[in-house]
Amino acid sequence: MTEPTSELAGSGPSEEPQSPAVGAEDAAGQRSDHLSATVYAPAGIVVVASVVVWFAVRWFDAEYGTTGLWWAASACAAVGAALSAAIALMMARLCKAVDIPSEATGRRIVPAATTAGMWFGAVLLAGGDAILTAWLALSLLCVWAAWIDHFTLRFPLTLIRLTTAVGLMFGAFAVAVDQDPVAGGRALLAGMLVFAFNLAFAIVTRGYPGLADVRLSFILGAALGWVGWMNVLSGMLLPNVLALVVMLWVKLIGRRKDLGEFGFAPFLVFGSALAIAVPPMWWIVWI
Repeated sequence: MTEPTSELAGSGPSEEPQSPAVGAEDAAGQRSDHLSATVYAPAGIVVVASVVVWFAVRWFDAEYGTTGLWWAASACAAVGAALSAAIALMMARLCKAVDIPSEATGRRIVPAATTAGMWFGAVLLAGGDAILTAWLALSLLCVWAAWIDHFTLRFPLTLIRLTTAVGLMFGAFAVAVDQDPVAGGRALLAGMLVFAFNLAFAIVTRGYPGLADVRLSFILGAALGWVGWMNVLSGMLLPNVLALVVMLWVKLIGRRKDLGEFGFAPFLVFGSALAIAVPPMWWIVWI
């Protein structure tokens, strides 16, 4: 049996035993502080990098026109790939914090290459417009969400909150810089519409898409709304069309009777990207 210590005996200040509840609260607080440091620091780098890239693209566009924009897009693709690989550790810690397997975060090549392609296209589409900052940050974070969902069928809600917050912040920035409140209002309305559509779809189908996908759809819908209402309509339909095509391909070409479960976030992210990048509803011609 351990004898109680006493300050008079020269053994230092006595320590009162902590209850298990207090110890658990302290441990949770330490994990929260650690998670905040490991998430928000890399997220800050993403925010700063998006603004710096926008400044560079704006300068190249003003100085060299279309030719300069192509060179800027190529350089930005390399920057996007490097940033995607750099935040892989942040994604791993986010997954670990909520008991999601983090093996996908060790496979950085596909997310980096995909982010590079999206950054290249975003620069060519937006040019020096301030909305480029939102598209860069959203594509970087959403690609990782889709990649994690592909392997684990779920992704951290913290990542959704972070993506939504960054997207809304840069959307407000674009409204202020480009003096386009109409586009900003349309983006917010479109985000709510897409969110409601996917929520209703999830209720009707009893869980497809998942609630995490529904939450993510809000900020993707807002990105579509900035471009136009036809893009919003296309972005609401394309993810489901892509999912249907993939399921048919797996069933027919792969000769599998049981399709199993699959994540919807990849279809949601890439369907939205296609809806922004290409003329609205062009894909209906091929159906």
